[in-house]
Amino acid sequence: MIEHGESTIDELANRLRSLGPVHVRLMVRQTDEGPLMASVIVNAGQDIAGFGEATYPYGDVAFVTAVLDGSTVADWLLRRSGEVDGVPFSLPEPQPNCFWDRLESRTYAYYQTPFAMPHTDYKVHFPTRTETSRPKAPLAGAGLPFFEDETAAAASVLLDDHSAPSNRSIPDGEMLVWIAHPEAYIGKVLVSSAAVVATVLGEDLEDVELQVTSGGDSRRKSVSEPGEFRVPISGADSTDAWVSLVRGRECLDFRKISNRWPDSLGLEDIIYAPDELNGLLDRMRRGGENEEVEFKVDFPEGDKIARAVAAFANGNGGTIIIGIGDGGDAAGIRGDVAEARDTFDNIVSDSVRPTPKYRPFTGTLEGLPVIAIRVAPGDDRPYGVGPNGRRRYYIRRGATNRIAEPEEMREICRPRPSRDRD
Repeated sequence: MIEHGESTIDELANRLRSLGPVHVRLMVRQTDEGPLMASVIVNAGQDIAGFGEATYPYGDVAFVTAVLDGSTVADWLLRRSGEVDGVPFSLPEPQPNCFWDRLESRTYAYYQTPFAMPHTDYKVHFPTRTETSRPKAPLAGAGLPFFEDETAAAASVLLDDHSAPSNRSIPDGEMLVWIAHPEAYIGKVLVSSAAVVATVLGEDLEDVELQVTSGGDSRRKSVSEPGEFRVPISGADSTDAWVSLVRGRECLDFRKISNRWPDSLGLEDIIYAPDELNGLLDRMRRGGENEEVEFKVDFPEGDKIARAVAAFANGNGGTIIIGIGDGGDAAGIRGDVAEARDTFDNIVSDSVRPTPKYRPFTGTLEGLPVIAIRVAPGDDRPYGVGPNGRRRYYIRRGATNRIAEPEEMREICRPRPSRDRD
């Protein structure tokens, strides 16, 4: 997070008026008092031409996606009513103030919506909720897409999540405003032991500096136009490093380069040079198995790999390294590495529900090929192993995976705040 603060509704309305065209997604429910806005997401600063426009009226609930002027949304907020494509609605009374966070690139807006550039998230809460529980009946109609239930429809239309798991956290009783900042941001970052090479992008790079800080050593380079910039730095292979873009005293964007491992799959544009990746794997091997690291000599029979994946996804994430014995001895992958990665994909897709996010890496230890799979902390917990009716849910404790107890199940079923993965 770069900074955070609090704004009044009037201040947010003025900000909306300054935005020009924005993409809007909203859900409207029919109530005894008439149609009431259940949730609305306003997305500004990205390529509006890439967004579609559609209206899905399902009787008691309707969904609309449209490109509108920001001042139109400001009027909704102040007048507490509006209309889009023939769908009228009123808004509940909002809380007087809203909170905002400005976040770096490659992090997530509320409800795990990814952003490639820095962005500010505003969240307006309406204390009067429009529904206490979501209907489970299918949504269907002539010429309209079919959805299993309202949750699936909201996930698909509002959040572009077409997998729509049944326990997906969905915005309800709130307005979310996501404003991207394309002025200056960091793209791909290549990390080696001798230097960091960062791709800098943006529309306004005047007086911008790229800084790399590691182990008390800080280097900087002036940036005047988009491109790749190499910053030599010592100690990048032994400590965490920070890559930042600054203008004067203002931080525009930053990335953390973890010595231990990429902290989340959202950092997929941080690329480790082969020697650097192998060094990371070797340090993890010497650290031994723990709450976030598991070794496998080979793909075990049964569902042991699936249990580890589910346990990591139910917790804070973790890494499985295949090709290392329990004692930390390098054994290497038997057979073709590409086939081994396919085997892992098949195990996860066949055994773990819902399918968690993970990212494979191929490296070498003592000249032998190994595969490291980084499993992300899950957004759609709980993750289980096995078919419906016999599914078991696992958690990670120390260096072991075990079936979750009832109290632990209640904990992992609790919705994960969107900031956890950042």
